[in-house]
Amino acid sequence: MEEKNYNIEDIEKQDEDITEQKDYSFIENTNVTQYKSDLAFKTLIDGFNDLLYVIPKYQRKYIWSKEQVENLAISLIRGLPIPPIYVYRNEKKQMEILDGQQRILSLFLYYKGKYIKNSTNTQVELQRLMSDDRLNRAEISFEKLLEDQYPLKDVTYELKYREEDKEKVIDIRYDKLPKEIRRTVDFTTISVIEIKVDAENQKNRILYKVFQNLNSGGTELKNQELRNGVYQCKFYDMLHEINNTNEKWRKIYGEKHKHSRDVELLLRFAAIQYYFKLEYGLIKLHNYGNSYPKLLNDFSDEAIHFDDVTVDMYKKNIERFIDKIEVGDRIANLLLESLYLASIYIDGNYTIENDFCKTIANDTSYEQYILSSSSSKSKVKGRLNYVYKQLSNYVNGNKK
Repeated sequence: MEEKNYNIEDIEKQDEDITEQKDYSFIENTNVTQYKSDLAFKTLIDGFNDLLYVIPKYQRKYIWSKEQVENLAISLIRGLPIPPIYVYRNEKKQMEILDGQQRILSLFLYYKGKYIKNSTNTQVELQRLMSDDRLNRAEISFEKLLEDQYPLKDVTYELKYREEDKEKVIDIRYDKLPKEIRRTVDFTTISVIEIKVDAENQKNRILYKVFQNLNSGGTELKNQELRNGVYQCKFYDMLHEINNTNEKWRKIYGEKHKHSRDVELLLRFAAIQYYFKLEYGLIKLHNYGNSYPKLLNDFSDEAIHFDDVTVDMYKKNIERFIDKIEVGDRIANLLLESLYLASIYIDGNYTIENDFCKTIANDTSYEQYILSSSSSKSKVKGRLNYVYKQLSNYVNGNKK
């Protein structure tokens, strides 16, 4: 094999480009209805504390500073508009918050007169918080849930203004507001918009689109972050468990990715196993139309219905593959997913050594499948079959 060195950062950038393409598949004959409710501030916050409104499990961290909470409180007191909170009703009849997690948690902290105690790291891991087992076992308030994992401290929220060239400060803590003003704040309405989809089998794909549209401004969510917010299921729990707890996976991939591309790669492993099959010695691609995002969204629609046995099968396959990989230089995502599928069809107790991976990565025969249009059906098929053949020869050669 002729070798040619290339920059793995360029390959990973291209890989990100193909997985962050928009999924333009659309849904026919599906109606989406929006129901708007104007809830009093106190009613909304009490409902949030009683977990009638919940934050989806795999969301970005809560990152608002105390000053941002303060500014939102000032808007509330002055009667300035606060953007609507978008929700959908989950199977437990709770309202899952599609858009507005940062705002509602900030309003809750203001209402309680609290903020995160740890001054060096005030970010709240929402995944850690909403994965608490007590959510399913017994009644618990959001305040108790938050306090147990992220101790809070009493803080003073203030309104600063200038009068006659002097800076003046007013204490605007909720429990310190004059009674008349507090009553006004209590009844100040915040719009909650519930999204309803008439076709149950298309609900998750529609919610994905809604989530995508809601987050199109500001710091746009990546495709896997959108999936994390919509596909709440045992299969996704399993992917995040591996990503969070499997030490060898962390050594192979590196640090946790801030946009969840490591979770997305684990999802890719399972998706290609589900759709791409070895038939008469060749890997054939089913349900693939030159789009990774559509492939992963289609698979997520299927995975949300997987039973425990199926989830466990994928878990064992992924962990078995991780065990086979020798920790060394960073392996590109395209090569890792190809090696994963090949390992599914190549039995045996073998190790995929780092030198073997580097040899493939630097081979010009492999390079033709990854350097341009790497998401085209012909390139994906060629790449998977090439790596399958190389791994077969490698394993059989070692056996001999």
